[in-house]
Amino acid sequence: MEHVREELSAYCLRELPVAEARRVDEHLTKCEACRREWEEVRVGVELARRMRAADAPAEVWHSVEAGLGERAFPVWKVAAALVATAAVAAVVLWPRPEVGPMWNVTRLAGEPELAGRRMEAEGKLARGQRVVTDGASRVQINVGDIGRVEVEGDSRVKLVDGGANQHRLSLEKGKLSAFIWAPPGQFFVDTASAVAVDLGCAYTLETTEEGRGVLEVTSGWVAFEWKGRESFVPAGARCVTQPRLGPGTPYFTDASTEFRVALERFDHSPINASDPFLGEVLGAARERDAFTVWHLLGRTSGSDRGKVYDRLAELVPPPAGVTREAVVRGERRASDQWWDGLGLGTARWWRGWKGAVPGTSSQQ
Repeated sequence: MEHVREELSAYCLRELPVAEARRVDEHLTKCEACRREWEEVRVGVELARRMRAADAPAEVWHSVEAGLGERAFPVWKVAAALVATAAVAAVVLWPRPEVGPMWNVTRLAGEPELAGRRMEAEGKLARGQRVVTDGASRVQINVGDIGRVEVEGDSRVKLVDGGANQHRLSLEKGKLSAFIWAPPGQFFVDTASAVAVDLGCAYTLETTEEGRGVLEVTSGWVAFEWKGRESFVPAGARCVTQPRLGPGTPYFTDASTEFRVALERFDHSPINASDPFLGEVLGAARERDAFTVWHLLGRTSGSDRGKVYDRLAELVPPPAGVTREAVVRGERRASDQWWDGLGLGTARWWRGWKGAVPGTSSQQ
């Protein structure tokens, strides 16, 4: 793998062309060594950016010059004057926190609007402000120091929060592409029917104002949730969300047409677990679709959950200690252990992290 160390300084200073910056973005999502070096460069650049150069007050220099001109001027007085000068410089140059989050926005095409005005080549997005694009315009938003978002045409995006531990946008309509390399759970995108929670990834998200949308993950993981309904979406998978229903059941994009059609019918079924839709989904599932079938454990109950258990057991045998009775009763520990057996990540880790961090579920 070719590293990007030589480009990191220009990358942090936002001096790279858009295409080159995107290449570095994608590399940082995959290379831990370059991410560590990027963090060191970023801290230095940010410190330098916040410093303000200024001359010390004239009276300080006058006292120093007068002291140096006196033949018997005590050394301690010279030292005191120098210390005073250093103290003034420290106050002047110490990093000053900005008032509220301000994210950098770059115009990529057309004539987008930033905070209700036609945007220049670059601008700042503050909490509560929006970026609006028409059919011919696109923008790039720097998500603090943790990633970038490209906003496509006919879109409206609002900055909800940009604190140190949580970066949150609202995609009110349209489409965006996110490239995030921060630790999991620092970047959120709200829509009218679901919240996308980054778990260290790259993805696209599209939605209407009413909340009909689709999430597609190209790298890493995204948790997609709404009012307690959760979908874990890995790279190569997609998840549809609907108004008043929230996220549907995720599936790999290479799933068969038969499987995808049956799953859509199931997700739109008023009772979500009635034959023939459930039976069609289970019958069309391949071994690779086991992660989709696992999600059905939480979307069914009673005898239908028993059918899901039986089919999932055929695709991926349950781990030792996971019984049919425990799964049908809805014991989360049993289903989480089975998820771990799929080799796609740790559901229990995600649930534990989520329980410790406020704001990880939609309250709509």
